[in-house]
Amino acid sequence: MTDAPLFWRSEDLPRWHAWQRAQWPLTRRAADTARSTVRGVAGVLTRRRSTGDDAPRLLLPAGDVHTLVALESFGPTQLAALASPVAALATARPEVAAGVGWVLPAGDAPALPGAAGHREHAATADVVRERLPGLRRVLVAGEYLPSGRVAVRWARQRGAGVGVVQHGLLAVSTPPVPQDATLYAFTSADADWWTQGRADVEAVPVGSALLEQARRTAPARSDAGDDGPGVFLGQLHGAELARRDFAAAAEQYVRATGAAYRPHPAERDRLSRGQHAAWRRAGVRIDDAGAPLIATRGPVAAVFSTGILEAAQAGRPAWAVHPDPPAWLEGFWRRYGMSRWRPGRVPEPTPPLASPTADPAAAIAEHVWKESA
Repeated sequence: MTDAPLFWRSEDLPRWHAWQRAQWPLTRRAADTARSTVRGVAGVLTRRRSTGDDAPRLLLPAGDVHTLVALESFGPTQLAALASPVAALATARPEVAAGVGWVLPAGDAPALPGAAGHREHAATADVVRERLPGLRRVLVAGEYLPSGRVAVRWARQRGAGVGVVQHGLLAVSTPPVPQDATLYAFTSADADWWTQGRADVEAVPVGSALLEQARRTAPARSDAGDDGPGVFLGQLHGAELARRDFAAAAEQYVRATGAAYRPHPAERDRLSRGQHAAWRRAGVRIDDAGAPLIATRGPVAAVFSTGILEAAQAGRPAWAVHPDPPAWLEGFWRRYGMSRWRPGRVPEPTPPLASPTADPAAAIAEHVWKESA
């Protein structure tokens, strides 16, 4: 496989969904089919007037809404990519930020910038029709998950613009950029790789607010990353590689260095828990305390986690690990400047990723809202 995305055309999105579903365990696919059947029958019987798509919620100001920001979760990558530009806008132009609404997933939302006086609404067809007549743009991570999907649909229906903010590193299975969108990418290399020259996408390289936050919040001590054997960041849940590949990379590194294995929050399935238990019995330390990465000590390693670059931004030694990487993974490492670790060698640490702008969040805000509201 060459270093090119599997799904880069906007019309590839259904293929991406099919590919993603095919990676699920059989039990999950069966449960999803059953849920879909129940939802379909319930919809026919009740004929509820809703927008569907897993019923996202709207958090709206009392006045006109010119922008919707769609969050798929309240995790740090989503908030850095999508909420931090609104925070920058609220600081520079609070009168414009007052017209920003939010599409929210399930769960308790944190305090969102400029939204102190907003009210929550169910995303029914009536609410969408009555409250979004002046919608001019949406800001999303993509259209492949519920919040972004409905936001992009509402934008299309109203002739509004679509802005896509890159929120993580781009692996081979990254879903495509929506049609006729403006893409706020980490780097020019990422924009070129993701779009493959698509003429319908305007690419604006801005950097990563998450990585900028990592740089700004790094401990002042010069030895902050050098104490102890460090951690290996787990990705057993990942669909891009076989589970055995992720496990082999982790085992190779932790056995050679004594590093602790730090499970990804998504490693809650039966197979992942079984792997953790087996490693514990074999003497591998499992760091499942849930503390932020910045609170750990020592070098950081992973197969292709964003945490490698977060550590590099903070001045910590960080490496990429895989015993026999496929071509796309080697291309990924090159695109982000990740140094490969091998047993018996200590390579140069991964350098910080150069940012096209000094303040990515402010750069996004300036471009998105360059015109009045």
